[in-house]
Amino acid sequence: MANTHNARGFVPLRGYGGNEPRLRLYKANVTTDIFRGDLVSLATAGTVFSTVTTTGSATVIGVAANRIKHGDSTTSQDVWVYDDPNQDFELQDDGVAATPSQASVGATAAILVTTGNTTTGQSKQELDASGLGVAATDAVVICGFKTGPTFSIGKYASHIVRINRHLWKTGTAGI
Repeated sequence: MANTHNARGFVPLRGYGGNEPRLRLYKANVTTDIFRGDLVSLATAGTVFSTVTTTGSATVIGVAANRIKHGDSTTSQDVWVYDDPNQDFELQDDGVAATPSQASVGATAAILVTTGNTTTGQSKQELDASGLGVAATDAVVICGFKTGPTFSIGKYASHIVRINRHLWKTGTAGI
């Protein structure tokens, strides 16, 4: 069955060891919106912001669980973040250029950074299918695919990914 294009950002699947995904509360003092499902990074002030580079950054700490609208407050706002470096996420690819296959498992990839849906508050970040590689600087590593009656490996596949450049991983330099 053909997959449908439904960009929805990072969707948590399960936590480490099959447990519930870990959520931590952070503060966001942002000049742009953070959407539910956006990859987020930690600023030197200890606040989070939506990651703005396709490869992520060395300060990525996880995925936003709620939406923050940048003009809603003049003070830091609460944002819940799935911040376990071993967290698995579902992330759809953009369906452009290369068609993912089972050989994509273990590859790394950049993400497409885009503005989320301002009506629903949902992220529209996607995996960049044309940029699969092995770079340690890519945002995610592909662990597998979501399969079943309504999912298939191919164009617009739902990939199971982990954050490749996570601040809480062993040996990562601080900010």
